[in-house]
Amino acid sequence: MRFSWIFATLLALTSGHLAAQQRFAVRPEPGTPLVAVELLVATGTAEETASQAGVAYVGARAAVQPIRAALESLGARLMVSADKDAVSFSLLAAPDVWEAATRLLLSAVYRDEPSPAAMVAERDAVRAELLPKEANPANTLAREVDAAVFGPRHPWARPAVGYARTVEKLSAANVEAFMRANLLAERSWLAVAGPVDPAAVATLVRPFLPDAPWQPLTAPESAPARSAVRRNYNYITSWVAASYRFGPEADLPALVLLADLVADQLGYGPTRRAVYDARGEVMQVGDGGEVRFHVVVRPSEGRAWGARVQEVVASYADQPLSEGAFQEHLRRYRGIHLLRLSSPEARARETARALFRSSGRERTPIELEPVTAERLRAAAQALESPVLVFLGPTAAGRAD
Repeated sequence: MRFSWIFATLLALTSGHLAAQQRFAVRPEPGTPLVAVELLVATGTAEETASQAGVAYVGARAAVQPIRAALESLGARLMVSADKDAVSFSLLAAPDVWEAATRLLLSAVYRDEPSPAAMVAERDAVRAELLPKEANPANTLAREVDAAVFGPRHPWARPAVGYARTVEKLSAANVEAFMRANLLAERSWLAVAGPVDPAAVATLVRPFLPDAPWQPLTAPESAPARSAVRRNYNYITSWVAASYRFGPEADLPALVLLADLVADQLGYGPTRRAVYDARGEVMQVGDGGEVRFHVVVRPSEGRAWGARVQEVVASYADQPLSEGAFQEHLRRYRGIHLLRLSSPEARARETARALFRSSGRERTPIELEPVTAERLRAAAQALESPVLVFLGPTAAGRAD
C-alpha cells in the first residue's frame, strides 16, 4: 500500500464517533453513477518474515483471484494494493450490482477456502511484475530511503510487495498459512461511497464484519541512519532524497501543504533547468510517518541539492508567508486535493484509511481543514532533522 496515504490527512472529523467497535462507514452520495467499496485489512510487512517478504500482497491477490471472472460478468472492477501496514481491496460497481459484487469480495476474503492454484498463479504474476520494477532507479531510491529511515533490519524497510527473489520462493503452504492467520475480520475496516442505503450496507456487511474490539498493531522501534547515506548507482542522473519524520501529534493537513510548496520550489523552472524531477509526499505508517522529498539532478550536483532541500524546508520554518502569498498557495492546494477526491473510489479509499488511522473514528473527505500560515510554519518547525540519501554514479565508487 505502497500504501502512501497522503490524502487521509485531508479528512475532516464528523460531529461524533462511530460505535466503538463498528468496522465500517457509509457515505451516501445520491446521483453518483457508481458505488465504491474499500476493504482494508491491517496486515503487512511487520507480520512477514524477511525470507517471505511479499507474502501479504500475494495472499491478498490469491484470495480474490477465483472471483475475478464472476466480478467481470457483473461489470465490476477490483484492484488489490499493499502498504507497509495494510492491504486494500478496491471495488467499483454499478448501483444495481454492488451488493452482489461486495458479497463475492467479502466471502472470498473471509469465508472461501484458499485456492492453491490461485496462490501459485499470483505468486508467479507478482514476481514477473517485480523484476522490471526493481531495476528502476526510483524504486531503488525508495528502498534505500526506507532502509535509512527505519533501519535495514526493520520490517518497514522492505517493500510492501516484497522482492522478486523472496516472492518466487513462496510455496502455496506459506501463502495459505499467512492468509489464515492475518486476513481476519477483526483487523479490517470497510467504507462504501455512492448511491446506497446505509441500512442495506449494514445488513450486507455485519455478517462478515461483526463488531469487535480494535487492537492496534505494533512494529519494532525504528533505527534511522545518523548520517547521510550514499550509494553508487550506474545511471545518468543523481537521485537525492530527504525524509523528515513526524509523530502522532503532527499537523497532517499543514504537512501536506508544506510538501506541495517545497516540491514546487525544488522543481524545474527558469533558474532550475537541471532539475529533471522533484516530488514531495506525506507518508503515514504506524502512528506517525514522514514527509519525503526527492529530486533528480545532474550527477555532479547531488550534494548541493541535498542542502537545497533542507534550505527550502527551513525557509518555511523561519517566518510565515505573507497573507497574500499564502492565500494564493492555499487556493492551488485546495484545488489539487479536491480534484484528487473527486471520484467515489477515492472518497471510499480515504474514508477506510482514515478509519484505520484513527482507530475507528469516522472521517469524511467533504472539505479541507482551514490550514493557516502560522500552522504551516509550526508544522515546518516541528519536523525532525532529515535522513538524507544520495544515489548516483561516481568515478570513485561513492555517490555524489
